[in-house]
Amino acid sequence: MNSGKKRRDKQGLSPDETKLLSTLSSQGKSIIKIKDIQKTLGCSYQNARRIASDLADKKWLERLESGKYLIIPLEAGEKGEFTEHEFIIASDLVEPYYIGFFSALNFHGFTEQVPYTVFVATTKQKASLDLHGLEYHFVTLTETKFFGAKEYAIGNKRVQISTPEKTLIDSLDHLEHSGGLEEVSKVFNNLGEDFSFDRLVNYALKFGNGAVLKRLNYFLHLFESDLEDQLQAKLKDDMTEGYPLLDPTKPDRGPYKQKWKLRLNVSEKQLLDWGGIR
Repeated sequence: MNSGKKRRDKQGLSPDETKLLSTLSSQGKSIIKIKDIQKTLGCSYQNARRIASDLADKKWLERLESGKYLIIPLEAGEKGEFTEHEFIIASDLVEPYYIGFFSALNFHGFTEQVPYTVFVATTKQKASLDLHGLEYHFVTLTETKFFGAKEYAIGNKRVQISTPEKTLIDSLDHLEHSGGLEEVSKVFNNLGEDFSFDRLVNYALKFGNGAVLKRLNYFLHLFESDLEDQLQAKLKDDMTEGYPLLDPTKPDRGPYKQKWKLRLNVSEKQLLDWGGIR
């Protein structure tokens, strides 16, 4: 999914503005900061801000947030019709980051549902942004939960996205950012041959959340995964006390299941239906 097109009439460039845009574009940059302008032109911070403002007025830059701009390239034409992949935009909005949750579920082909929110994991606190008709929602994770991403190619750029295994762990932790239990149920019945159960369990143990371990253990049983016995034993050995809800986004009701140490507030039949097992 790409963000929407913007139409704008472009205006002429001064020599410094031409040098700036051609230099940054030749470096493969599509999103720039004020310091990029300073470094390229050797100017002061105040002059760099003025140049950015002038270029935005001339429709050669689009302001994303304070101090960050999207370059509208020459090939966009006089009207400035241009799209940039939302993951590339997200990669420049916060640091550290990785694309995760529902966005990563869609990227890895776990769901056909196209989210109109870009979910970005980070260790920082950052308010949501609305850009080009999309919401960029930032999910703050603790340092201990912030792992399990790698670089994937998006166009000619490389973007940090959670691996399939970490995406599933994150989704079990934050169902509200992952399409809910219905979408997560589908994942367990559609794991590809390259999906690593060993990595999944190791990530779950490293994640250090008892509720996530219990949900994972239950789903692996329910969908009859090929998880090896020793990996299943690892999950059981780390079970904590207490009975968290299978789905914390739904009402606190349903039977307590001692074997899984979960309160099943969604029926097994419903989960199997969602997962495509009748």
